[in-house]
Amino acid sequence: MIRCAALVATFVLAAAPPALAQPVEAGPVDPYADPPAATKPAKPAKPVKPPRAARTPPPPADPAPVDPYATPPAAADPVAPTLAPNPYDAPTVGPLDPYAPAPGGKPAKPVKPAKPVKPPKPPKEVLAPPPDGPVDPYGAGALAPPDAPPTALPIDPTAGVAGGGRIEVAAVQGLLAVQGFDGWLLVDQAGTNPIARGLVEVQGAPSRRWFYLIPRQGEPTLIVHASEVASFAAVPGRRAIYTGYRDLAAVLKKSFKGKKTLAMEYSPRAELPSLSRVDAGTVELVRAAGVTVKSSVALVQFAKASWGPAGRKAHYLAAHHLTELRKDALAFLAERLRAGVAVTEREVVARIARGMATRGLVGPAPSVAFGRHTADPTYTPTAASDATLLRGDLIVLGLAGKVDGGVYAATTWVAIADAIVTPRVTELFAATAGARDAVIGLIRDRVQRRRAIQGWEVDRTATESLMIAGLGDLTLHRTGHSLDADLFGAGTDLDDTEIHDTRNLVVGTGFTIGPGLYVADQLGLRTEVSAYLGKDGLEVTTAAQPAIELLLAP
Repeated sequence: MIRCAALVATFVLAAAPPALAQPVEAGPVDPYADPPAATKPAKPAKPVKPPRAARTPPPPADPAPVDPYATPPAAADPVAPTLAPNPYDAPTVGPLDPYAPAPGGKPAKPVKPAKPVKPPKPPKEVLAPPPDGPVDPYGAGALAPPDAPPTALPIDPTAGVAGGGRIEVAAVQGLLAVQGFDGWLLVDQAGTNPIARGLVEVQGAPSRRWFYLIPRQGEPTLIVHASEVASFAAVPGRRAIYTGYRDLAAVLKKSFKGKKTLAMEYSPRAELPSLSRVDAGTVELVRAAGVTVKSSVALVQFAKASWGPAGRKAHYLAAHHLTELRKDALAFLAERLRAGVAVTEREVVARIARGMATRGLVGPAPSVAFGRHTADPTYTPTAASDATLLRGDLIVLGLAGKVDGGVYAATTWVAIADAIVTPRVTELFAATAGARDAVIGLIRDRVQRRRAIQGWEVDRTATESLMIAGLGDLTLHRTGHSLDADLFGAGTDLDDTEIHDTRNLVVGTGFTIGPGLYVADQLGLRTEVSAYLGKDGLEVTTAAQPAIELLLAP
C-alpha cells in the first residue's frame, strides 16, 4: 500500500505544470507531510486530470468539423499538379486516416501519388504534310489523322492453341490425347483448305498437294513434293519427300505406320460446310493406307477458331476502327443530305475503303445499300446498280475488317435519310433488336450457370423471338457466324436455318450476332454486333444499335 501510494504521488507530480514539478531546495518532498502553510490543501476524491499544458492543442478554428473521409485540400498534396488531370491517372491523394495524429503533433508523411497508367500507344501512321485549309480525313486522296487509341482492355487469360495464327504442336498433341486420335492430318493443295493454310506456315504459293501429320506423340511429319520443299522451311518436323503419283501412296503408308485413326477437315455428309475442306478423293487415298478418317471439328475449334490474347486485342482494335468509320460515313451522308448534294452508294463505299486503308484495316468491301437495295442481304453496289440517296430512304451499312494478321470484327448499322421513321420500319427494327438481345441474354445465362450451348440453339432462340413478333416468315439467313483470322471463321456458327450446327460455343472464340428481316423488293434491315466468349462471360465488342439513326434529326 505504501509503495502504491508513493507511485501515485510521483505520477501526480510528474504530470503537474513545470512550476509545481521543480524539486524543493530544502530536500526531498515527503508525500505524507502536511502541505506548507502558504499552500492550500489539495481537494481530495477528484480524479487526476492531465494538466492543460500536456493536452494536444486543438486544431485551428474551422467553419465545419473535419470529415476524416473527405478529400483533403490541394495544399495537402506535396506535389501540386500543374497540368490538367490525366484520365488514366489514379487519385494522387487518398482519404484522411481517422487514426492519424491530430494536427499539431508530428506531421504525417505525405502520400506519394500513384504512378499513372499509360494508355496504349496508337498504331503508327504515315501522315501527309498538313494543307493550308481543313482536311476531309476520308476524302479522295486524303489521309486520316492519327487515330486516338482505343480504351485499354484486359488481356484474356485463356490463350488459344494457335499462336499468331500458327499451330503449336505440343498443345495440339494434348488435344489429340483427349480426343483419342492417333494424329491430325492437315492437307492442302493450292489453298483449297484455308484451315490448313492458316495453321501451317507456308511461304510463297506452293501449288502441289502437301500433308502435315501431327501425331499424338513424337515429331510431326511433312509430306511434300520435291520441288516445293523450300516453301516449308519454317515448318517444324521431319520431311518425307515424294516426286509423283507412283511414290505418293507408299510415302503416305510409311508415314501413317502405327496410326489407326486420323482427324481431317472432313464433315460426314457435308453437314458443316465450313469444315468440309478435304475432297472425297483425298479421303479415299488416306483410307487406302489403312487409316480410319474422323472429323477434326473439335481440334479446329481450339486450334484455329480460338483467338488467344493477341488475337483478342487485335479484334478490339479493329472493332474500334470500324465504329469510327461507321460514324464518319453516316455523318458524311447527313452533311450531303442537308446541303442538297447528291451522294451515291459507291461514293460511300469508296470513302469507307479509304478510311480502312488509312487505319491499316484489311477486309472485304463494305456493304452500302439505299432504299430497295436493303432488301438484298448480300447487296454490293456496282456501276449498273449504283443508287443515289433520296430523302426517306432506308440505309444499311455493313462493315468488316481486321488489322493485318489479326482477328476480324464486323458491325451492321441502320439509318434513315429523314427526321422520322415510319411505324412499319420501327416495328421491323424493334423485332430484330429484340431477337439480338434475346440471343445475348441466352448466352450469358448459360455461361453464368456453366451450361453448354450449341450454335443451333442460339439461332432458334432468335427465330422464336421473331415469330412471337409475328415476323418469323421474313427471315432469310442464320443469326451469326464464327469470327477468327477469317471473316467466316472455323468455329461454331449460330445456325439452325442454313445448317443444323451442333457444335458448342467454346470459351476463347468469337462470332457475330446479326438477325435480319427482309421484305422482298421493298426493304430489309439487320442489326449486327461482334461478340467474344471469355471465361468470365460474353463480351459484346461492337455497339448494339438501340434505335434507327435519323440523319436529319433536329
